Amino acid sequence: MIADDLVIEKGVTARDEWVTVPADRVRDALSTLKTDGYRLLVFLTCVDHLIDSSREFPGRYEIVYQLRDLEKPANIRVRAFIDGDPPRIDSVHDIFPPANWEERETYDMFGVVFAGHPGLTRILMPDDWVGHPLRRDYPVGGEVVEFSEEHEIWQTAPEEA
Repeated sequence: MIADDLVIEKGVTARDEWVTVPADRVRDALSTLKTDGYRLLVFLTCVDHLIDSSREFPGRYEIVYQLRDLEKPANIRVRAFIDGDPPRIDSVHDIFPPANWEERETYDMFGVVFAGHPGLTRILMPDDWVGHPLRRDYPVGGEVVEFSEEHEIWQTAPEEA
């Protein structure tokens, strides 16, 4: 299991263990867990706590790694909090190869830079897209869609019998 000097906080939610580790030691924590049998990275994601006033968080962005031990029914969630503009954390693609794509997705949607990633580029949004759509401060609104006058008239005209 992870050494106590790596664990900031720990607990159990819905029978799943979770630990919070310092962002600069996330690679050490995940390497240790992989050695201990947690060989499957189930998912990697981010939570933006920008406006969450119900609880104080040590950083705006919470990077979440869900791991599974395939030999016994055990899961563990590893959390690390980061700040910055852009926010940064070390890549773990060499420890868990599937993280390559999930780090790219997290970069694309939240703007988190994964240091040491071999090709951190957009994966879901177009290359020329401005901003990161899953950030809580991303402007929300509809896109103006232009229709022809003929379409507008057809939509508002009463049906003929």
